[in-house]
Amino acid sequence: MPFCVASGPRVLLFGGSFDPVHRGHVELTLAAARAWGGADAWSVFVPAARSPHKDRGPAADRHRVEMLRLGLRGRRNWWIWTQELQDAGLNPGEPSYWADTWAISGEVFRGERAFLIGTDQALSMHRWRRYDEFWRDAVVMRRGGLSDDGFAGAMRDTGAWGEADIGRWVSRLVDVPRVDASSTAIRAALAQPSTR
Repeated sequence: MPFCVASGPRVLLFGGSFDPVHRGHVELTLAAARAWGGADAWSVFVPAARSPHKDRGPAADRHRVEMLRLGLRGRRNWWIWTQELQDAGLNPGEPSYWADTWAISGEVFRGERAFLIGTDQALSMHRWRRYDEFWRDAVVMRRGGLSDDGFAGAMRDTGAWGEADIGRWVSRLVDVPRVDASSTAIRAALAQPSTR
């Protein structure tokens, strides 16, 4: 880990399968880091070894890391942290849990740190393993034009959060540009035979 990243005053971590990487992963993360932490904030991409929320395993680790590198080329203030990929060998076949990664990140990054999720993930956060250890550190990308009140109402509807917690969630919303991209849609398009 380069010193400039580990000692950066503000670091926004973004975990995911990145299978495949698309411009939404890159552009939205970099925009959210600027909105949350200013121009000097670092965006740290954390490829998951195996998501507990997905039935199938991702593409090979080296391919996903290289796709991230290619997608981030020419941009500034980013790093790919392969902690989960390195830890996977210690627990073969087991999923990666954000609670474990977040705990380790506290030993690695010296400045203020947060992690990035979308509103859809925030609405299911109460089902994440050991979420009570890290949810307060989330930065939430507003999606689909959802208002503060709409987001608060949706969080209230989960039945998992008190009013003070919902206020905290709303305070962590950041606006990012709209990018129509989806790894699921890309995989589906690649699976279709060519019509030419």
